[in-house]
Amino acid sequence: MAVRVRDVLWPGQPRLPWRRLLPAVIGIALLVGLLGLIGRADDHIALFLGFAPSCLLVFLLPEAPVSQPTAVIGGCVTSAFVGVVAAYILPFTWWTAALTAAVATLAMALLRIIHPPAVAMAVIALSESADWWFVLQPALLASGVIVVAALVWHRVTGVRYPVPGLQGTGRVQHHPPED
Repeated sequence: MAVRVRDVLWPGQPRLPWRRLLPAVIGIALLVGLLGLIGRADDHIALFLGFAPSCLLVFLLPEAPVSQPTAVIGGCVTSAFVGVVAAYILPFTWWTAALTAAVATLAMALLRIIHPPAVAMAVIALSESADWWFVLQPALLASGVIVVAALVWHRVTGVRYPVPGLQGTGRVQHHPPED
């Protein structure tokens, strides 16, 4: 059996068809731009543009458990909460940032609302010595905008989002590799 170079270099990423990739890329660009405008008005442009990975997940991988609305909103709000608590009790150092990221990850995993980009919310909250308002704005506001935009965009483009069965099942889905 011959081994192909592309199978060794890119083993787990399936090739997305253009009819799915192009609308997702356009949606990501529009939403990141919108978040940037919102952040610019609020003097938090870097923070809002930090939501770009969340945009990528909900537009390009809408069927992934980490892209579902409960994961996006719940993960961002939970991580922001952890970061604000940390900001009240810890100074900002490299080790407190690492600890805060770990606790945010643990909290999301325990609540079954894992959204990897949300870990940044905890570290940003700690680094900015954020207060409780941070949980509502930007965490809840931006993640809510992302989910609403994704719901509308996918309805228009004919992609199913959110995926039924992934919301609140609490089970890890195992998918067989595609042949």
